[in-house]
Amino acid sequence: MLSVNEEDLNKIAEAFRLILSGKNPGAIALAGDYPDNEMSQAVGVINKFIDEYNGTTELFFTLARGDVQFEPPKSKTRAAQSLKSLQASLRNLTWVTKQIARGDFTLKVDFMGEFSTAFNSMASQLETSFNDLRAVEENLQSRVNDMEKMRLAMLNIMEDLQESRQEAEAASKAKADFLANMSHEIRTPMNAIIGMAHLALRTELTPKQRDYIQKIQNSGQHLLGIINDILDFSKIEAGKLDVEMIEFELSPVLDNLATLVSEKAAAKGLELIFDIDPGLPDNLVGDSLRIGQILINYSNNAVKFTKDGEIVVRAFIAEEDATGLLLRFEVKDTGIGLTAEQKGRLFQSFQQADATTTRKYGGTGLGLAISKRLANLMGGDVGVESEFGKGSMFWFTARVQRSKALKRNLVLEPGLRGSRVLAADDNPQALHILSEQLRLMAFRVEETASGEDALRAVAEADGADDPFIISFIDWQMAGLDGIETAGRIAALTLKHNAPHTIIMAAQTTDELLNKAESAGLPVIVKPASPSTLFDAAITAIKGSGHTVKAVGGQGHADLSTIAGARILLVEDNELNQQVAMELLAYGGFITDLAENGEVAVRMAAQKHYDIILMDMQMPVMDGITATIEIRKYKECKELPIIAMTANAMITDKEKCLEAGMNGHLAKPIDPDILFDCLLKWIPPIDRPEAAAPRPTAQTTAVTKPLEVDDGRIAALRGIAGLDVTSALKRVLGKPASYISLLKKFIAGQQSAAQEVKKAVSQGRLNDAERIAHTAKGTAGNIGANYVQEKAERLEHAIKHHSPEEETEAIRKEFADTLQEFLAVLKGALPQEKKQQETGSFDIETIMPIVSKLESLLADDDSEAADVFAESPELFLAAFGGAAREIETAIQNYDFELALSTLRRAKLAIINNP
Repeated sequence: MLSVNEEDLNKIAEAFRLILSGKNPGAIALAGDYPDNEMSQAVGVINKFIDEYNGTTELFFTLARGDVQFEPPKSKTRAAQSLKSLQASLRNLTWVTKQIARGDFTLKVDFMGEFSTAFNSMASQLETSFNDLRAVEENLQSRVNDMEKMRLAMLNIMEDLQESRQEAEAASKAKADFLANMSHEIRTPMNAIIGMAHLALRTELTPKQRDYIQKIQNSGQHLLGIINDILDFSKIEAGKLDVEMIEFELSPVLDNLATLVSEKAAAKGLELIFDIDPGLPDNLVGDSLRIGQILINYSNNAVKFTKDGEIVVRAFIAEEDATGLLLRFEVKDTGIGLTAEQKGRLFQSFQQADATTTRKYGGTGLGLAISKRLANLMGGDVGVESEFGKGSMFWFTARVQRSKALKRNLVLEPGLRGSRVLAADDNPQALHILSEQLRLMAFRVEETASGEDALRAVAEADGADDPFIISFIDWQMAGLDGIETAGRIAALTLKHNAPHTIIMAAQTTDELLNKAESAGLPVIVKPASPSTLFDAAITAIKGSGHTVKAVGGQGHADLSTIAGARILLVEDNELNQQVAMELLAYGGFITDLAENGEVAVRMAAQKHYDIILMDMQMPVMDGITATIEIRKYKECKELPIIAMTANAMITDKEKCLEAGMNGHLAKPIDPDILFDCLLKWIPPIDRPEAAAPRPTAQTTAVTKPLEVDDGRIAALRGIAGLDVTSALKRVLGKPASYISLLKKFIAGQQSAAQEVKKAVSQGRLNDAERIAHTAKGTAGNIGANYVQEKAERLEHAIKHHSPEEETEAIRKEFADTLQEFLAVLKGALPQEKKQQETGSFDIETIMPIVSKLESLLADDDSEAADVFAESPELFLAAFGGAAREIETAIQNYDFELALSTLRRAKLAIINNP
């Protein structure tokens, strides 16, 4: 019987227990001397099974971990063989998968049944996706390539744009320079035209001559206003057109419209009528130039497209609220009218009613488009009402404000109210409007429609002891015309005085003016503004000495309300100081002088002024900096500061406004513009010292006629490039003052070109620019236009850092022009007599001159300089060294010191004859 050790059985049981637990048992070890029996044979079989079992399990685990590349154990069991076959299939699958990953989709797998089908299907889908992805990548790459090309193209375009921008800036600068030069070239003759007309109106003229010159001046001023706007290159570059909000009177706007349009209308037999609402104030705040520009455009179009009938210009208040007034202007004609289609094309650039308009009537089609733009800028709109063949009514609106200026009262004084007048006109609408204007002035008006009716009315009124004081008679009436009617009225046998007759005419022809002048009849051009009509009526009743403004005459600023105002003039140039100080003294102002901005700041802090006139370019401290400093003082926050400079471009004006200035006056100074500016910014004076201004501060002071051109300046008029007439206007027509300016110019500017060269060579470009700027301004003041032009070019070259060679060439050109001018000027000036401080004099001769000088000095009147300059040798002979002290004090505008010195010297010669 087989003997089995229980311990060995336990080893066999443990091995199978581990197998059943899913673990790998080790081989069962029997003792070395164990007998070869059934037990040992059984253990051997079991160990062989355990070995097979462990190898198969390891293979499963390895495959489960994804490792298909190991060498499997060698076994012939079915499980092992199956696993080896699976390993081989997995190796094949792994290799196929790697090939697919490399993009090779030609290989397939053929094992594991449905798995192979699914895998191959997946591979086919991957192939399709791969091909799609490749196509997308190729397309994307193509786009990337295209974008790179576009990037390079954009870089090229940007480089081209940069070059184009630089070229455009250069072209813009060239255009700006051209426009600036053109502005100067055009303004110069226009200023001469206006200035000469202004001077001519101060002389004795016939009514015909006055009428012609007045129209020349009005037209010139209107043209200059438009030219100034067109040539303002800053506005053109900015692509905008600004409107102003300034004080203006509506009457002059309408008067100018009548001047420009009435003759064209009369030439076609058309009646031009103004229908202005009596409730519309004459004093307004807005842009009178733009309003007039649209009215002129509308009216010219009305005349152009009207064959017969009348043109009616209406103006009234459409709306009024807290922000101001909305004015509505209408121009109605009896012309060709418009169809609905034609109306739709209006107010557009280069558009006209139909294609034949230009050929038949002329024009570009821009006028209405410009009018629309201007109206929109003024807060209004435009429109038209028309029926084909029955005329048109063009309208526009504009927002304005009421002015705080005192409105002129166009009502008769109590003693004349209710006076009876006659109005005769064969146009019913013109007659009605004229009558209404006269009734508003407190006249009693009777209307007649013909000359014959006027004669009967005058006779009947005389018989009823209720005569007419004035008869307003239209010139061109059916039957008897106005001149004939006036003659027959004068020939009537009347108990009372015949009425004064005023002729109303749509145009002033030579025939009319000659007849009216021969008959002694005044003529008013229709349509007449209320102020013109009122002035004519008062002149007819009381004579020319009682009217504020002669019919057709030139108006001037009334400075009486601001006479005695305190002004601080900030100016470094002696010549410019003299011009400004004389003008201000002549206007009745108390003026202090500061020679630079730093002094001005100090004076503004120490003393009250009503206004400061500030130069821009000065040594030590310029006007811009000075203004900024002055505005830091609390009491100077609202003080008006006006730039008074030769820098007249829009950019210069903007700099002044940004610094805190209130306005800008361009040099050379125009007296009328200066006085208008002072009236605008200085409030009416209500101080004891200003209650009784001296005579020179009254209205007559600024309308004083120019002095007679004496022999002292006759030779000056022959100097090429010297505008004596305009320069005399700046010194109020005083030859002695003008000669004094010329001498100061010679003394102050003869080394200007050399000073510029020295400053440039030392790198002091600001100083060089200032010297050229001063030369430009002083040359303009004395009327040296050629020198002014060369100095302006030099200033521009320095300011814009032109190449050194170019700047030097311009400087040499300026130097040559200046020296040539100075040489000619010195030869043309009257030679000064040698002044001696000793000599005999006649006390009876000198005392009237001394008294006149004393009176002028006491009134702070700059005419004292002229009186002294006329007799310097006489003063030297009488006063000796004191005469020089008086002359120096006058030149420094220290009239108080000059007066005290004169009185001491006067007392000395009285006590020691």
